[in-house]
Amino acid sequence: MMTITPEDEKDLQVRGISLNDLMKQIHQFTQETKPVRLERPCTQGDGILVLSGADCHKFQKLFEQKRELYDILKFVPASGAASRMFKHLYNYNPDNVAELTEEFIVNFERFPFVATLRTIMSEKGESLDQCIRNNEWEKIFGFILEPKGLHYDSQLKGMVIFHRYGEEYRNAFDEHLYEAITYTKQADGRSRVHFTIAPQHFEAVSDYLSKKIATFQYDQIETEYSTQSSKTDTIALDKDDNPVRDEDGKLMFRPSGHGALIHNLQNLNADIIFIKNIDNVTTSGQQEESTFYKQVIAGLLVDLRTQVHHYLNELDRGHNDILEDALEFIQLWFQPGLPLGMTRTQLHEYARLRLDRPLRVCGMVRNEGEPGGGPFWIKMSGGYLSKQIVEKSQVDLHDNQQAKILSSSTHFNPVDIVCSIKNRKGENYSLDQFIDYTTGFISEKFHHGHVIKALEWPGLWNGAMALWNTVFVEVPISTFNPVKTVNDLLRAGHQ
Repeated sequence: MMTITPEDEKDLQVRGISLNDLMKQIHQFTQETKPVRLERPCTQGDGILVLSGADCHKFQKLFEQKRELYDILKFVPASGAASRMFKHLYNYNPDNVAELTEEFIVNFERFPFVATLRTIMSEKGESLDQCIRNNEWEKIFGFILEPKGLHYDSQLKGMVIFHRYGEEYRNAFDEHLYEAITYTKQADGRSRVHFTIAPQHFEAVSDYLSKKIATFQYDQIETEYSTQSSKTDTIALDKDDNPVRDEDGKLMFRPSGHGALIHNLQNLNADIIFIKNIDNVTTSGQQEESTFYKQVIAGLLVDLRTQVHHYLNELDRGHNDILEDALEFIQLWFQPGLPLGMTRTQLHEYARLRLDRPLRVCGMVRNEGEPGGGPFWIKMSGGYLSKQIVEKSQVDLHDNQQAKILSSSTHFNPVDIVCSIKNRKGENYSLDQFIDYTTGFISEKFHHGHVIKALEWPGLWNGAMALWNTVFVEVPISTFNPVKTVNDLLRAGHQ
């Protein structure tokens, strides 16, 4: 039985969580979450739009013509730790070298941070070249990971050096600034980028980027920052769904995943928002195609947004002759089929409610074995089919049919999203009204030798955007250059 002490109530108050919120949270995760029910994968012509060359140029030109009318922002979730990139370098054993570690060693001189590492080691009286000749890789890995060197085991992924241009070195934060200039520049010449940062890195990152931006001679960049609110943290539970306490006897809370960033997104002030992960950047010399397709999907968003506002305005004016066109538009782009048994008045209200919601256009790449979620048709609680981005963790893999549908996906999600979160009046939608809370999930973690349940809110581009109007568009694989492990920096998009 759960007991809440007066001290617990004080702790909850500091976190901004009411006792009622806590009870609701526990009930939500233990009683209401359930696996997503896949109907079939979204494929070309069935949920995924494949644009012709002519259409790509049309939408790219539309965005270029209209961009000065909009406030544009790039949103980058950047709180990820670099340690996961380097996990195969931990516990190095020269007698049993893992495949990824061997690849790292064989290609060591190709990594862009080697020159910086060489300088740091020299300042500490160590020779990197001598260590390489003597196969002292454990020492080298120590200088990569530990405070005496690059300290990448405690650094943000965005601060890891990704690329080298002669004597210039750029980390992921740098590359996002350079990329943003190519498609977020507004009428007054400004480019805006918003980074979500872990609180403990906030000052270091903002100071670093202020100095970096000061070196830009011709481009004006504005950076904005936010942290994931502790109010979105979720309580840890034991196997019997009772709250877990830490060593001091306090209720244990954990960050609840990137889905919590929907609240950060809610607070942004922009008409068009590009969303892209911190590790998905390429070199400046290879940016042109990626920029082009960013503008393509943004142009499609502008076109759809304009049509949505037109239909809503006409419906509000009582122009009944527009209803059939509005319903056809909804079925073509957002929601196939129509509810049965509705009167014309009810269909009018259905069309208005179906159109008046946040809008996103998501780039999807062909599935070539990359990890990550994908686009699927799923059966919603109301019985209708909906296009959704689904992660493997959301699917019941014990169900052979569901596992088969998951493995048959032709595309996956690179997190290449452009969206509109404002209504016709220029007001932000209340984004929490468009979350499917049943798609939160529970993962198991070890804590002091015991299994605890970690609760995660619906993912930012998964359940947190489940009730948005969504369009999937195929984009080339060349626009996707993720760095999940440091070895990914050896790929063509980073060389």
